[in-house]
Amino acid sequence: MSNPSLFQATSPRDIADLVAAQPLAWIVSGASGALSATPLPVQLECGADGRPLRLLGHFARSNPQWRTFEQDPRATVLLIGPHGYVSPSWFADRTRAPTWNYTTAVFEVDIELRDTGEDAERLLQGLVDDMEAGRPGAWRIEEMGERYFGLRKGIVGFHARVREVRATFKLGQDERDDVFDDILRGLWNMRQHELASWMQRFDGGRGADAIASITPRANPIDPEIAHFIDSVIAEGRRITAGRTLDWPAKREIVEQVRKPWCEGGPVMGRTEEIHADTRHGPVRLRIYDPAPGTPKPTLCFLHGGGWAMFSLDTHDRVMRELAARAGVAVVGIDYALSPEVRYPVALEQVIDVVRWLQQHGAAHGLDASRLALGGDSAGGNLSTGAVLQLRDIGEGDRVSAVLSYYAGFTPDCSPHSRRRYGTDEDMLTAKEVDAFWNYYIATPDDRNTPYTHGLLGDVEGLPPYFIGVGECDVLSEQNLAMAGKLLAAGVSVDVKLYRGAPHSFIEAVAVSSIARQALEDGAVFLRRTFGLGATASQAAA
Repeated sequence: MSNPSLFQATSPRDIADLVAAQPLAWIVSGASGALSATPLPVQLECGADGRPLRLLGHFARSNPQWRTFEQDPRATVLLIGPHGYVSPSWFADRTRAPTWNYTTAVFEVDIELRDTGEDAERLLQGLVDDMEAGRPGAWRIEEMGERYFGLRKGIVGFHARVREVRATFKLGQDERDDVFDDILRGLWNMRQHELASWMQRFDGGRGADAIASITPRANPIDPEIAHFIDSVIAEGRRITAGRTLDWPAKREIVEQVRKPWCEGGPVMGRTEEIHADTRHGPVRLRIYDPAPGTPKPTLCFLHGGGWAMFSLDTHDRVMRELAARAGVAVVGIDYALSPEVRYPVALEQVIDVVRWLQQHGAAHGLDASRLALGGDSAGGNLSTGAVLQLRDIGEGDRVSAVLSYYAGFTPDCSPHSRRRYGTDEDMLTAKEVDAFWNYYIATPDDRNTPYTHGLLGDVEGLPPYFIGVGECDVLSEQNLAMAGKLLAAGVSVDVKLYRGAPHSFIEAVAVSSIARQALEDGAVFLRRTFGLGATASQAAA
């Protein structure tokens, strides 16, 4: 390397994050000619100032290397992090040579063996907690049962006190500005985003224009909806006050934040709460009937919130609007939330509620023989999963239509959509999409079942669809892709793109003409599907 001093850490946090990103390291010990080396996962503990104090890990008891530390505690720990080949084919100046960008750390340590059951317990638990964090259906040591105690006996833990660290972050710091930009764009275009992110971390701001030049321009959000979003985000941050919250506390805050936005709107002739029996126990339903006395078609509505948040109350105004505008009864389904309950529980609850309503709905003033499923975001996902599964088990005729607003049809957001409308400033970020999916599904395989990942499904024979798409939503691409897939399969589809609308925009119905139009469009679809005439408000208009 031409100038090693360029490639140093900018803060101790760089080294800590490198170990966290790539914890597998070589533990090397012994004299020249008699070296021993073992690849092991390690964790780094740092002091209050962020400086590395010790590495934690464990050897298999059958590995003879650990015994050498009883006589000589010295060892070298070698770690290589994100790295990659840099091709001159990316450069405007093709006279440049190939190079390699990389991140490495070398720790000189003294190893102290920690050979008690309590040590093993602590080291294994800490490693598992770190590695399982954020995974779908995260595994716990307790699930091993009695086998765990045999495993624990087979390891020898260690604390490696750090005497010296030599870290290298060779990330283009010595390149000309134009070449640096070419490398950064090349990494992004070749989907090597982790290495590109490390380059940006060390670029001192000079790569901003390179990424901006290939970032699709985001269209502006409608001002009326922006007012709703700014208010919701600001109030949520104010109440949260920087605290780390558990799920019950998070849900309580989102309920508080959205309560004012549910006020006003249509008044129902009857609102009733009942419970439906399902294979997972009773599920609370809320019936909105705009004009009691005559059984009318029914829309089962499933609220959004990443399968993890929101409720019948956060979407109360939306459901009343749909009932009044379409002249149908709306039944809100209070399905079980993740991560406490995971797929397929919520989906099976929805299917069981559909069956229950068609058996018992008449007793509650509902004509559930004419039934639609619908929802926004996660609720739209559940609607599609339910009609696919009902069709596959021979019960497809139970549902006459699907009303879907900005649903999640796939866990895979494209890099294009992530950079355009999934940033930290957006209503739904790409990071949140990833997290919500991992909270919902129980195993990685669940990502690829059509009952969660609708874009993988065979959609032939599904009922008519309405798909409302927010232009400024990280999920807009997948909604348009699903509309195309349905059309190609011969399914009747009404699809409408709402300009300037981000994720969650129908919740802004109190202040947004776009949200009101989207709900009216959905109501028109339902009336047409069920052969209903105009509502009183429509006739007046």
